[in-house]
Amino acid sequence: MRVSDAQRYRTFSQDIQQRLVNMTRIQRELATGTSLFAPSESVTRAESALRAEDELALERQFMRNIENGKIVMNAADAKLGSVVDLITQIETLALSANDSHQNEEDRRNTALQIDQKIEELVRLTNARSGDRYLFGGHGTTNAPFTVERNESGRISGASANPDTIAGIIYRRIGANEDVQINVSGAALFQPVGSKNTDQDVFYVVTALRDTIGNNNMPPEGFEETRANEYLRERLAAIRERIAEQQVYLGSVGQRLETSLARLKEHEVLLTDRLEEAQGVDLTELVSRSAVEEGAYEALATLGGRLLQRSLIDYLR
Repeated sequence: MRVSDAQRYRTFSQDIQQRLVNMTRIQRELATGTSLFAPSESVTRAESALRAEDELALERQFMRNIENGKIVMNAADAKLGSVVDLITQIETLALSANDSHQNEEDRRNTALQIDQKIEELVRLTNARSGDRYLFGGHGTTNAPFTVERNESGRISGASANPDTIAGIIYRRIGANEDVQINVSGAALFQPVGSKNTDQDVFYVVTALRDTIGNNNMPPEGFEETRANEYLRERLAAIRERIAEQQVYLGSVGQRLETSLARLKEHEVLLTDRLEEAQGVDLTELVSRSAVEEGAYEALATLGGRLLQRSLIDYLR
């Protein structure tokens, strides 16, 4: 084979190899949806893509924090709604026991009904969302309230976990923006240092039950502070305190929804920026693919002819 023929075939081989490289690149871009595989291919585009990816990762974490916060807050709000309903039922029973038409047996029966409501109240104050307690402050793995019972097995009170009950749980929902997603058992049911006072819901409901069970007569020496009417007033104040915390949850819920909507809008912009930096133009790629395939086929046909011609020249 002459030198000129060797050069010709070397050039042909390089051309067809380049077409194969081009076709492989196009297929890779089509398969992955990206046109940038290494920063060295375009430093400017790579930097833009990295910034967009970093911002997307951070904002998606904010969105996950918001979704998590919504789950916790919605669960807490639902349980508090049940607590408010339960307290209202206890108030209604206590009011009926204050009626002069009820006799001693009626009041004992009313006290038994209230006793069952107290059992349910304790279950609600120790409610969980998944495996986390809702009202334990920052102590979400241990029950916030420990029940105390008298010799007859009735609930006589409850003690809060003093180390965690007033704790606050925050979630970061934006750059330098944290939001409290819990309402503590201290704010709701038993303020710190208020055990066995008229601020303690467990004290109030058990005292009310016992007074009604004693034919609506408070213990001697407690004629005023354990009277039916006084305890109902205290229970109503606690109910309002809980309702105020529900309002707080509602306002924070609206804030979370607003932040989530804003983050989702920005996510679209960042995704577009990322697509612009490293994405592909499908129409252009399909067109380039057709051109490269056509060129490859033409070169392959030409190569076959050249090989045949060289063989004939050699035989001559």
